[in-house]
Amino acid sequence: MPNTTPITPAGVELSTNPDSTDSHRETVQVRLPASGAIPKIDVYFLVDSTGSMTGIIDAVRARVEEILNRLVTAAGQVGADVQFGVGNYRDLDFPAAQRFHHQLSLTASSAAAAHGIGAWTTAGGTTTAEGQYFALDHLAQPPGGTIGWRADAKRIILWIGDAPAHDPICQSVSGLTYNITEHSVIDKLQVEGIVVLVVSTPSGASGPGLDVDPVPLSNGTPYQGNCPIGGTAGQGSRVAAATGGTYTDGITPATIVQTIIDLGTTGIGTIGNVRLVPGREIEPFVQIHPAGYGPFPGTQEQLLDFELEFPSATPATTAPTTREISVEGDVEVDVDGVRTGSTRVKITVPDLTGRYKIRCTLSDLYLQLDDPNWTGDGANIDQNVDNGAPAVQWELVPVSGGGYRIKNCDPARDRYLEVVGMSTANGAEVLTRSDPNGEHKEWLFVPAGAAVGGRPVFRIQNLHSGKVLDVKNQSLDPDARVSQQGYWGDYPTYQEEHNQHWVLERV
Repeated sequence: MPNTTPITPAGVELSTNPDSTDSHRETVQVRLPASGAIPKIDVYFLVDSTGSMTGIIDAVRARVEEILNRLVTAAGQVGADVQFGVGNYRDLDFPAAQRFHHQLSLTASSAAAAHGIGAWTTAGGTTTAEGQYFALDHLAQPPGGTIGWRADAKRIILWIGDAPAHDPICQSVSGLTYNITEHSVIDKLQVEGIVVLVVSTPSGASGPGLDVDPVPLSNGTPYQGNCPIGGTAGQGSRVAAATGGTYTDGITPATIVQTIIDLGTTGIGTIGNVRLVPGREIEPFVQIHPAGYGPFPGTQEQLLDFELEFPSATPATTAPTTREISVEGDVEVDVDGVRTGSTRVKITVPDLTGRYKIRCTLSDLYLQLDDPNWTGDGANIDQNVDNGAPAVQWELVPVSGGGYRIKNCDPARDRYLEVVGMSTANGAEVLTRSDPNGEHKEWLFVPAGAAVGGRPVFRIQNLHSGKVLDVKNQSLDPDARVSQQGYWGDYPTYQEEHNQHWVLERV
């Protein structure tokens, strides 16, 4: 990751605070240099090459060297090197290789790009709607693939067309293992951080434009009997807006070259958005204000202040006698989809010694003895309402270099939470016994997240098995048993309300 946008401070270290719902706020500053904030820019030219585009394509081919020279100059002015790729698309009744013809992977050679654009030719199709979603689906790929996108480059597709897209493109038509839709295409483009500059050319030929209703223009082969006809007006505008690009309509052969130059140089020379993006590990613990800054000229230095808000956190305190438990991750600077700097965040768990009620965030019920009147070993554990009895209270007793013993506060006898039989299996019972010894009776409180106005959330992990406390079958009912299970709570994204997430309420 190029460190072109330094962030201050370089690191933040905090502790969870189970006794407070207040937030810790940390101001960080990003310096955006006057040149070189984005060191690399990739521009891919994508054109509709069906018959109605002849006039537009002829105009671009005639002045292709001028277009590329202007874009190279614009990149130089912001301290970036630029590479170009070239491709074209047609209707879905054409052979698969022509539905999207990837002509040139990203290259620094303007001559090669000019040759690729110069090779554009046109041919007719059986429907007015075209296959641009097929092309955009192929272009929305990670760096290092067949298109040649670079990992640390701002990626731009300059898309020129005069007719709307078939939507959906079914597997039976595409030959792929999935259906292509406007929604799926936009999702993939957003995931890859690709900006789309959309040029609609309805006035220069017979095409109606990229934003018109595709339904009456999508019948005929190969759709008949193979794929439903759908989509709505405004496709081009929505793709542009969703990717942080622009939509330009009404372009003719007389205006197409200047339009490409204007859009291309602006796209290269302007920083559209600067934001901070927390990594998956640290995302559940931080909220970022504002959402982003921009647009800016790429030739002006910017000093941008962000506030990181950490709910239920305080500056790092003295480490407890137990083993250190922490979560670490980066908050990265994202400049138009390019990660250009970061600050490291570490969330530690302070000394938790004391008495607590332990509440499941999914059910809002509390961990407690199933039957406090049972005074023998092997008492069952479940979740239940808080009736004020000592059986709903637990004392965390630290073990030097280990975890915490979780001792029930019912006065009948000393009872400690354990995994029965030192089991490492999913679903193994969690009971209480009077003997406090053994790693299967020690527990780690691992931060899982925190919400504004709420308390920090933990997963409670057995030191011996590595499994966590889990309410069986995600039950919301009182008396539902608690067992151990492998932790799945961070997949695919953090959920505060979860049968493996617990809140500590100090007594």
